[in-house]
Amino acid sequence: MIRRQPRSTLFPYTTLFRSNPVKKKGKKSKTVWAIVIVAVVCVAVAVFGILYGVKNSKNTDGTSTTDYSGGATVQSSDSSPTEDENGNLTTVGVVKKVLGSCVGITVYSDQTQAGDFYNYFYSNGQNNNNSNPAKSGEGSGVLMYEDKEKGLTYILTCAHVISGGTKFTVTTADGKEYNASLVGYDNQTDIGVLSISATGLSIAEFGNSEDIDIGEDCIAIGNPGGLEFSNSVTKGIVSGLNRPVESSIGYDNKCIQVDAAINPGNSGGALFNMQGQVIGINSSKIAATDYEGIGFAIPSNTAIDNANSIIKNGYVAGRAQIGIKYAPVSQFSNANAIISELEKEGYKDAEGAIVVSSVNEDSDLASKDVKQYDIIVSVDDKVLTSTDILTSTLADKKPGDTVELTLARAENNKLKIFKVSCKLGGDRKSTRLNSSHPSISYAVFCLK
Repeated sequence: MIRRQPRSTLFPYTTLFRSNPVKKKGKKSKTVWAIVIVAVVCVAVAVFGILYGVKNSKNTDGTSTTDYSGGATVQSSDSSPTEDENGNLTTVGVVKKVLGSCVGITVYSDQTQAGDFYNYFYSNGQNNNNSNPAKSGEGSGVLMYEDKEKGLTYILTCAHVISGGTKFTVTTADGKEYNASLVGYDNQTDIGVLSISATGLSIAEFGNSEDIDIGEDCIAIGNPGGLEFSNSVTKGIVSGLNRPVESSIGYDNKCIQVDAAINPGNSGGALFNMQGQVIGINSSKIAATDYEGIGFAIPSNTAIDNANSIIKNGYVAGRAQIGIKYAPVSQFSNANAIISELEKEGYKDAEGAIVVSSVNEDSDLASKDVKQYDIIVSVDDKVLTSTDILTSTLADKKPGDTVELTLARAENNKLKIFKVSCKLGGDRKSTRLNSSHPSISYAVFCLK
């Protein structure tokens, strides 16, 4: 008979399975403290990270920049220097020096109605102008001279920018707009002058264009495409000097050739050297498929000499003059009808015909029965296919020479053609062929 041993004897380690085992003191309390310590450390690290991020999200100027982890950041940069190590102006330095002298020009022109001429002939010569000036173009200019006694500042620009205008505004680099008056212009050299009633502006400094070297840097400032892109800056080099460039009137001007970008709207703006002096007035650009980077500027010496003469005399002194004021026939809304009638009379493509506004008392034409509204059709038997024909012909003449003019006059609703000889005048203040013309408050004719 087998006797069972007591449970305690068979399983000496039964105490391990008791329902209420004996607890080891101190183990749980240590675990809790470890968790607390870890939590405190995590909070401290998080707070430090936030403070560090806020501190480093500030630029040097105090503005905040969002920092994306792993992405690009924006760093502050030093301002571009205005001078190099030798003390010479940089491009930025030139622009800062001269920008205040650069202006934009807005041109407005009268829009004459075709019926005005018809009304003129059926109202005993009384003509009413009901037209309003309309915006016709934009260009550039430079502040050239201040007359404190008269309270005027003169603006140098190109003749082709202002020649067709009857009203002008000038906008300075700071955005202020001034009403401007036409002083005069010279089609032969493409130089024009306006004036505004203001002083204390930033007048440009002009350099001697005889001192220009081929290859030197230059900067053009103007309004390519109009005032929307005002004060645009382009840089290049002087590519050539004394280039014979045909102007809008067919007269060759000796120009500065540059490769700085010059576009429509830049005309009349200044070409600067690296001393911030005006060395030329940007005038034209060869814009063709086979050419790129070829621009031209009127030398500063030519521009200043002619502009000063226009301010003083109202015209460029020393030129042969007919002694009339006129308006191109192309400025009339019925120009096509006029040109068509002239073609029937044998004067084909007379698109450059001009209408006499007035004849000066000292003009040779004053004794030749030439009247207001007569149309000059040809000069020395050359049809005025453009107004350039007349101007270029006169450019080859001197005071005292004679030219033969062919004129057309509307009588009884028909054209009368006649010729007169005109002895050219000289340096007379009242003789202004190219320097100015009046507002077109008349029309030419309207044949049925």
